[in-house]
Amino acid sequence: MANRIYFANQQLSFRRDGAAGTAAWYPAHGVQSVAVTTTFNLEQAFELGQLAIYENIEGVPDIEMSMSKVLDGYPLLYHLATQRNTGHDTAPTLSGRSNAKCLVALGVWSDTQDSASGNPVQQMEASGMFCSSVTYNFPLEDNFSEDLTLVGNNKGWQQGTTAGAIDCSVPGWAFAHETGAFPNNDDAPIGTGGINRRENLSFAPNSAQLADSTTGVDYTRLPSEIPGVDANGWMSPRENANNTVHLQSLTVSTDLGREELFELGTRQPYARVVTFPVEVTCDIEVLSISGDMINAFADGCSTSSDPCTGVVDNLSNQTIRIATCEGLRVFLGTKNKLASVNYGGGDAGGGNVTVTYSYTTFNDFTVVHRQDPDASGNAWWNNRAAYLA
Repeated sequence: MANRIYFANQQLSFRRDGAAGTAAWYPAHGVQSVAVTTTFNLEQAFELGQLAIYENIEGVPDIEMSMSKVLDGYPLLYHLATQRNTGHDTAPTLSGRSNAKCLVALGVWSDTQDSASGNPVQQMEASGMFCSSVTYNFPLEDNFSEDLTLVGNNKGWQQGTTAGAIDCSVPGWAFAHETGAFPNNDDAPIGTGGINRRENLSFAPNSAQLADSTTGVDYTRLPSEIPGVDANGWMSPRENANNTVHLQSLTVSTDLGREELFELGTRQPYARVVTFPVEVTCDIEVLSISGDMINAFADGCSTSSDPCTGVVDNLSNQTIRIATCEGLRVFLGTKNKLASVNYGGGDAGGGNVTVTYSYTTFNDFTVVHRQDPDASGNAWWNNRAAYLA
């Protein structure tokens, strides 16, 4: 037994739903943190005739796992959690991955070891875990990262390689211990650029390449409403003196808002479905040199006096794509609209003015990666241009 648990003696692994055995575990690399919250849902029943509680009824427990990793070329947490069997794959879109579930293991090794090697001393295994939320962060002064939240109703702790849960009967799903994936204490990033940071956001060298259906898939495309971005979503390379877009951060996030579906005869839900429509947000912060340059008029942007054509929307649909050197591609479709713009900073204390453009769309959240472990992951990567729209 370990005297303590810290980063070097714990490991996070994923197992595809339906896969069996210890060899089926896929360890996650670049993990920065993991947290597990277990909530026992209790419902109180009282009765006439006494003040004391009649029964404190136990319902279905809720398991929530929150985790984060750096973008380093290894498979994404989102992809590890949404692998499918061959023949059950649909598409790398939000809806295509929405019903995939997984098993997650959190192993603990002795704190006298330098790395997770051999069999764990203890292991938590959570079954039937569904993706609940995903966020990708692209900051100016830190590592690019991914945050993932999983939800489910079953978890158990086992001792070493024993088959069942500690002090509990063996559940309907079989425990399988994970094996330490870092025996040589020498793991390293495999993506281009290593752990990606601000210099590793991929921008097109010119507008023509970005607009091309073949090459454009591998470059970041920003909304044309941002000052300095042209109609194709192109901004001058950072070495260009004419570049007027000084990007500070990007954040893409979605919350799937899963609903539990129950049936008579069993306490646990038979499904946890995504409650469509699902909102997807993208916040883009720039260092301002000209103001936010966004007009907002009650009757829209038009000078026409014709009552039928006089009202023209302030906004237009925008295309957003994000590409990193290590292999991440996030496509948010072509119907992103500006929900808010925030101009701030530049106070008397000496700070600079920044503008944050917050865009929103619904159901368009396609994430592909060159290391996707799904049975169709390689095909999706090779055909990634098909999912731009």
